[in-house]
Amino acid sequence: MKACIISDGEYQTETFQNLNRTIAGYFAEKGFETVKMQVEIGDLAFCKGCFNCWVKKPGECVIGDDISRINRTAMNSDVVLLLCPVVFGQFSANMKSVVDRWLPNMLPFFKTRPDGSTMHPPRYDDYPKQIMIGFADDLSAEDMVLFSDITKKHRTNVDVLFWMDSESDTRRELDAIRLERAGGQL
Repeated sequence: MKACIISDGEYQTETFQNLNRTIAGYFAEKGFETVKMQVEIGDLAFCKGCFNCWVKKPGECVIGDDISRINRTAMNSDVVLLLCPVVFGQFSANMKSVVDRWLPNMLPFFKTRPDGSTMHPPRYDDYPKQIMIGFADDLSAEDMVLFSDITKKHRTNVDVLFWMDSESDTRRELDAIRLERAGGQL
C-alpha cells in the first residue's frame, strides 16, 4: 500500500511538525510506503483554464511545473493526505493550487449534483482515498465549518479531519477511515 502526503512548505510551524510526525508514524506503522511532497511558493503555476489537459494532453497538465509529478505520484497511491493550513477558513494558496490542478484527473464534461451544483465526472475507475487534514495554531469552530464546506464542494469523495494537537484523536479518526483506493468520482 502507498500513501502520498502533500503539505505546504510555507507553513512549517510546530503545529505542522507535530501533525506531520503523527501522520508519517501512523502510516509507517500500518505498513504503507509513504512519499512526502511539499509545495512552496512558485512551485506551481495557477491553473490557466486552458483545458489543454483535456484537449492536447488528456489526463496531464500542459504547464511545465511540478504538478505532473505530484498528480502521477498521488494517482499511483492508495491514500492521499493533504495537510492543509487553514487560512481564514480556507486552504492556503499553495494547497489551493494543488486542489485546482487535479483537473486533468477528471473528464471535461459537467454533471449536476443533487444540491444543484456542477462537477466534472471521473476520468478513471478508481482514485486514491483522499483525506484533507486542516490545521492552524488557533483553529476556530467557524473556520473548521467553512474549511469542511469548501473542501466538500471541491471533492465528494473526501474525508475532512482537523488536527487539534492530539495524536490519539487523529489516530482514532484515521482508524475509522478505509485506507484504500475508492471507486467512482473524486
